[in-house]
Amino acid sequence: MDIAKSVIVITAAGTPTGRAMAEHFCRLNARVALVDTDSHQLQSTYESCLKVGGICFSFYLANRSVENISYLFEEVNREMGAVDVLINYWQGGSLPNLLASQDAANDVVKDTIADVASNLYLFGRGAAFNMLNKGRKGVIVNIPGVLTPNNTAPAFDSSNAVIKGLTRSWAQELEHANIRVGGVLPRLRHTDEGNVHYHPAVNYDMIDGAAYIVENDSFTGRILEAAS
Repeated sequence: MDIAKSVIVITAAGTPTGRAMAEHFCRLNARVALVDTDSHQLQSTYESCLKVGGICFSFYLANRSVENISYLFEEVNREMGAVDVLINYWQGGSLPNLLASQDAANDVVKDTIADVASNLYLFGRGAAFNMLNKGRKGVIVNIPGVLTPNNTAPAFDSSNAVIKGLTRSWAQELEHANIRVGGVLPRLRHTDEGNVHYHPAVNYDMIDGAAYIVENDSFTGRILEAAS
């Protein structure tokens, strides 16, 4: 896919990684739709993209309901044209260990799993239906958020497993429609204390990985691990 001829929707665009992702695709001459539930951060990203000469529109979401997300894609169609790419950025919490405390288990049901549903599934569903309806051979790229440096390896791995599982199953489900699905995961860094960390707050190799998936028409159902 030619990035310069594409309409690219970026979720959580107001976050540091979302902003860096948006600026990157703007520099590649894509038309970028910025989406976030934080209006102030969204505006900051919009202004940053304009400074790099980007063609972009900002779309504020009051909440991540099915109806709002469906309407979002309709608005993008009206303002920018048919959607070619969804950068499905998940800024959610990590899953705890399976044998975690009862409180941790209750929290994951209320918060983390809801984050997965809102930030990955609902946006992925909205994009897939929009691409199908518009006859686009589109691309969905799933990317996890960079979390705090205190995450240990089991929690990190379980969070990545969500991305891997959804990416592979969606790729199979959408293969008949020529909609590709890929994922980018950050590489783990080990410290002397034995803990596992994400490397930088914004992993630019993850951003390059997302661009590679978009451009590579044979890439689907697979995961890239971002070096840094």
